[in-house]
Amino acid sequence: MHYPLLWRFRLLRAIHAKGVVQNRRFLKAWATCEGGKATYNPLNTTEPWPGSTDYNLVGVKNYPNGAAGIAATAATLVNGHYDGIVSDLRAGKWTALEIAERNSEELDVWGTGGKRVIAELST
Repeated sequence: MHYPLLWRFRLLRAIHAKGVVQNRRFLKAWATCEGGKATYNPLNTTEPWPGSTDYNLVGVKNYPNGAAGIAATAATLVNGHYDGIVSDLRAGKWTALEIAERNSEELDVWGTGGKRVIAELST
């Protein structure tokens, strides 16, 4: 697995969110549930990006470097389908479990599944 260096901090900064522990914990659990090995893509986004290649048949991308992976993931998060997740991360006042519970449907849209992330954070 090739993750961008300090990817959770960098992703949170890219979407103008707070780098608090619970936000980072939420992102770590989400990535764990995704479980992919796409290069520089811990959340397995399918966002097309310059220099990206297909990782699988679903369209998850490999990115050429950490900066591209962060930018593509941030672009996906702010595309209008994940406003609750982004809003909660920007607020920085929820626990990781609360973020997952409050945004379970959006995690379903992403494809990870809200129940999976909630279960990961409940262990």
